[in-house]
Amino acid sequence: MSNEEKKGGWLKILGIVALTFFVAFVAFFAALELSIHRLTDPVYQVKHMEKIMKQESKKFERLEDKMMENPFEPKMQPMLVNLVKENNEYKVIVDLKPLGGSDKNIKVNLENNIVSIYGDMEKKEHRGEEIMSFAQSYYLDEELIPDKMTKEKMGNKYIITIPFVED
Repeated sequence: MSNEEKKGGWLKILGIVALTFFVAFVAFFAALELSIHRLTDPVYQVKHMEKIMKQESKKFERLEDKMMENPFEPKMQPMLVNLVKENNEYKVIVDLKPLGGSDKNIKVNLENNIVSIYGDMEKKEHRGEEIMSFAQSYYLDEELIPDKMTKEKMGNKYIITIPFVED
């Protein structure tokens, strides 16, 4: 290989390196120019500020909602016990989901036309203990037939049926 060929090879490499540096230099300054333009562009700044203000407004609304809540007022939960009057019978429907789906902890008492439902559950977990207890009573103004009262579990519902005499 002659000296001329070696010189030509080095010139090619030097040209490629110089071109690479030039392209990197142009790309760097183009990105810098775009960033500076974006930072100094008033339209971009206004849009950016509007976005930040919307986010802060949402945070403020959430905080305001929390401030308006009364911490001593109980939160409304779905009804555990519902009373339904159907053809010559009352149905008391107890939701068993909060009680772990078990009807073992439900007690029903019928006395002087007052039906009372009591329920409790105690669940121990590794994080602590969860205790739930409730009581609900209804006064039924028809003439009830207490000895025909039935209780049955259907899925996550415990249904107490109390027939009455139609007037």
